[in-house]
Amino acid sequence: MPFVLALADGGPRLYYLIDEVSEDLEYFLETGKRPEKDRYTDKEYHVFPAEREQEMIARWTESGMTVTYHVQQIEIIHRITVRYMEVRNPLTGMAISLIPWFMVAGRPYPVSVYLYAIGHYRRSEKKSLEESAAAVRKLFGIGSFHKSTVSRSLKAMGKFIEDSKLDRPLATESLKDPACISGSPAETDRAGGDVAVRITEILEECPSVKALEKELGKKIRRLPTPAAGRTDRISRALGGIPDGQFEIITHGEPCGRRPGDGRNRPPRPREKKERCVQRPLNFVDNQRRVEKRKAFIGICRRVVLDAAATCHRFLI
Repeated sequence: MPFVLALADGGPRLYYLIDEVSEDLEYFLETGKRPEKDRYTDKEYHVFPAEREQEMIARWTESGMTVTYHVQQIEIIHRITVRYMEVRNPLTGMAISLIPWFMVAGRPYPVSVYLYAIGHYRRSEKKSLEESAAAVRKLFGIGSFHKSTVSRSLKAMGKFIEDSKLDRPLATESLKDPACISGSPAETDRAGGDVAVRITEILEECPSVKALEKELGKKIRRLPTPAAGRTDRISRALGGIPDGQFEIITHGEPCGRRPGDGRNRPPRPREKKERCVQRPLNFVDNQRRVEKRKAFIGICRRVVLDAAATCHRFLI
């Protein structure tokens, strides 16, 4: 796995995105439900399996690092609490939080929810914030998702594009990998060393966040210059995602008229101006929504990790 360290805008915290998470978190991400053993409890879910987490803590402690925990709630259909570690070098004060790849610091929904809202709006001919919000609510089972969140997500994605100077589709090659479409987790970063070793190296070698930002900034400046005249770079960045992933809405007949009712009727006298007829939103069946959600989450995994490895930033 590449170097997936993300810098948080407006603060000194660093985040290391973890690709391979615990089985409980994988199950929740795929289904939106708690595992059967925790169905009626409000349990906190750790990013790593318990045994591996304890091994990592022991290694950090031996290296003179301190480990604390933070929690954040995440919602898809149901809501859970994710408990993640923060490793700190007491000599420099630098700290890195290890979060699952799908979590955005301080945001209540997984990154796939926001990306779906952005992608649906960009691919839709109608360009309706409310319709895109409705698509997200239906696909991810989030009743409180509002059109204003779609608008904010578009602006945040635009800022990511501007700051990172990205001018290419994210994760285009990995999207061709069948394992990505099925949502299977990628291999861990064994070739480049264990995560615990990598985190220790970063905290020992970098004296401050500013120093790390300067070093990573050199890498960003080496990226290709954005093409002149590019007007829709958000769509280009998400261009590797198949259009079919966003096709879950079908429009029905206008309200007040039965389907197939073709009888000729004289016009009715109206004193007021006739209002536009609002067509109801119809969605593909539940089985197809489940399939699309699972496939989209698998795609998002590659997109997010590509953005973090290339630009060292969160997508939104």
